[in-house]
Amino acid sequence: MSVATSLNLPLAPEPVTQNDIIRVLGEYTFIRLDNGDEAFYHHGKWITGADAKRGEPSVSGLAQSMARAGCKSLRSVELPVPDDKEWSWEDVVTRLVRASYPRKVRGELTVTVSENTQYGRGVHVCSDPLLSGINNNLWFPLSAEEDWLEGIERVLTMNGVAENVVRLDMLRDGPEYTDFKVIYNRKVCA
Repeated sequence: MSVATSLNLPLAPEPVTQNDIIRVLGEYTFIRLDNGDEAFYHHGKWITGADAKRGEPSVSGLAQSMARAGCKSLRSVELPVPDDKEWSWEDVVTRLVRASYPRKVRGELTVTVSENTQYGRGVHVCSDPLLSGINNNLWFPLSAEEDWLEGIERVLTMNGVAENVVRLDMLRDGPEYTDFKVIYNRKVCA
């Protein structure tokens, strides 16, 4: 007698939601496959594409112009053509989203904190593409009521980097600035 249980049934991957797509693609995204095919997405929605075999004109210029008009940056992604001969752009985006799911629950980064920035108390996230700023000069203000852990946790959770901060390890304590290694729990998407 055989009884099927949930332990021996094949697991189907979780469906990819529109919010997952928007999180990964952002506002303006241009995708080029290694066969020359292109697609342009706005807020996770397919806008237009170009089939390289048919000699269709590139959509790169349109994507750049739309992002510039929206005062936003354009994410450009180059990917291999999917193995399936009947692939679709939905398959490409689904693969891209699933590849973004974090597998490690713990993350770490370095921050610099100061009581004496030009505008008061603040924190700077070091070497992070999102939170360091375009010129590595972005500082987040912290209130006097927050200790360092609370303030750093607020910045990281507010910006979707962390679920919470586990601990701070002091790396360097100087007269004007202090560096911490921040250990945090990532948001688990899968």
